[in-house]
Amino acid sequence: MKKIPNFRWVIVLLLFAATAISYVDRQVLTVLAPTLRDELQINNTGYASILTAFLLAYTFMQPVMGWLIDRIGTRPGFALIMAWWSIAAGLHALANSVASFAVCRFLLGVGEAGSWSACVKAVSEWFPHEERGFATGLWSAGVSAGLVISVPIVAWINLTLGWRWAFVLTGLVGLAWLAAWLWLYRLPRAHSAVTDEELRHISDVGAPAEPIKRTPYLQLLRSRNVWAVIAARVLADPWVWFYYFWIPEYLTRSAGFTAADIGKYAWIPFAAQGVGIVLGGAFSDLLCRRGMSVLSARLTVMLIGMLLMTAGISAAFDLGIAIIFIGISTAMLGFGLWAPNMMSLCADAFPRDSVGSVVGLGGMGAGAGGMVFTMATGWTLDTYGYAPVFIAAGAIPLLAFAVLFTLLERPKASAANLVRTF
Repeated sequence: MKKIPNFRWVIVLLLFAATAISYVDRQVLTVLAPTLRDELQINNTGYASILTAFLLAYTFMQPVMGWLIDRIGTRPGFALIMAWWSIAAGLHALANSVASFAVCRFLLGVGEAGSWSACVKAVSEWFPHEERGFATGLWSAGVSAGLVISVPIVAWINLTLGWRWAFVLTGLVGLAWLAAWLWLYRLPRAHSAVTDEELRHISDVGAPAEPIKRTPYLQLLRSRNVWAVIAARVLADPWVWFYYFWIPEYLTRSAGFTAADIGKYAWIPFAAQGVGIVLGGAFSDLLCRRGMSVLSARLTVMLIGMLLMTAGISAAFDLGIAIIFIGISTAMLGFGLWAPNMMSLCADAFPRDSVGSVVGLGGMGAGAGGMVFTMATGWTLDTYGYAPVFIAAGAIPLLAFAVLFTLLERPKASAANLVRTF
């Protein structure tokens, strides 16, 4: 392969595509939910059970997959999980009941549990600290890209070919990405496309010059900063998952949207999140370059994001669909500001060979909160409707920031080292 200037941004493009694919695969069920629920006679609690099956695997496999990626490396680790979840996505086409969909969702969750750990680790291997926020913002924008494109595409496939083909075709896309990943990904110093100038810019990021002792999980769990990450994700992530999982259902059952209407309009809040993700990473990096410490820059942008999430409370009241759409979109924009800075903070704060494990532990906390909240959502919707759920989704993220701000230890020396060395 010939030398390509700034090849690290090709790596970001790969990570962006993988993240988009993962969220397309997750969102197919959500877009099809009104059709599947009517066809299979599934109530809110049954639908929540299917969603929880995904979260169960996603929760408890994240630390396992994080450990695996730290153990075998980013390239083979990401290849393994992509192959697994792409096949699991296609298997949904064979499902015809709550139980069979739950099994397929569980298998999908097993594979996708390693996606974030692999992406964060890849960034830590390819980017210096001052570029990680923006790089993370770019690949994290794949979340919103996947959510946005999945809505009209899956709706169209459903209306023209039938819902089973939506699962088959989206699963095949992941296998195509797998071939590109195996061809293009190596560590910087082992990559034939990386120029000497780029290697100097990256410095020793990703260079296995000296063996680094991996930090055992039990030692990680004694770190106050690890618990700060876990607690913040327990309180923050489940609320954006509510928007992911239930927006098409809410628009269909409460706003009278048809399947065609979902395809036309339900992508808007997800696009807002994508804008927030890119802005959030770029803004915190800008603050760093202007002299603010890494910790302060990340936390400043994260606070703005959590304040914006309170706008989602508007959906708890009868204010008209336009105002509600603006409120939900603003809330998604706010989480977009939060998410890349949480991931960048993990890459900045912990030794490189522990990044995957820390992200995995944080993801396990997020998934645990998500399981409890998703089942509670199904029951609440069947009993009380959407109002109390939207109120909680707007208020509790502020608590997530307060916990993170309180628990996170402040650096005593370098701003690039946010935690005490393990």
